[in-house]
Amino acid sequence: MNPLVEFIDQANFVWVKGGSLMPALGLLALYLYYLAFDLWLRLRAVIPSDLRAFPREKWGAFKGGGRVDRIIRYCLADHSDPEETRRRFERVRTGESSYLNRRLRFLFVLATSAPLIGLLGTVAGMLRTFDGLSMQDSYKMDLVAGGISQALVTTQAGLLIAIPAIAMIHLLNRRKKDWLQCINRLESLSLRQLPNPIGQ
Repeated sequence: MNPLVEFIDQANFVWVKGGSLMPALGLLALYLYYLAFDLWLRLRAVIPSDLRAFPREKWGAFKGGGRVDRIIRYCLADHSDPEETRRRFERVRTGESSYLNRRLRFLFVLATSAPLIGLLGTVAGMLRTFDGLSMQDSYKMDLVAGGISQALVTTQAGLLIAIPAIAMIHLLNRRKKDWLQCINRLESLSLRQLPNPIGQ
């Protein structure tokens, strides 16, 4: 049998056994991972790969467009005032940190809600199991088996969504720190480009 067809059949089987909460878990997973990968790609695009060893003589390579170039242009708008340059870099650093922290907190809320939805499915499955146990007709075992399947599948699905998402949020936190270090490095390199004030 074709492995792809077999995988699709297994996924469809799990989807059906998970009950009515599986669409909610599916939408949550799509939204969560879309936001996480979008943030990852944005951070990857703006952080120079050789930032830590970036020599002063390669300063012009930063001015190639994009987010880094816009930060440089904004912070160096007044080339004669180092204090104003520092203040502008601090505003950029504060704004970027605030934005990234909000996004990461939102991602964490989404990731932690997946097991809770799975737990809700567990409760629904157990209620369905108890309803089946209270029946006397021939459908009793079908309801019991269906309830147990729903209880287990939704819990498993919630954990499978949350565990990789939390790991990715940890990686995004590291990329956030790299980006803030990048801004600090840009500030240091920018200040070196400014003329020294008279008397200093």
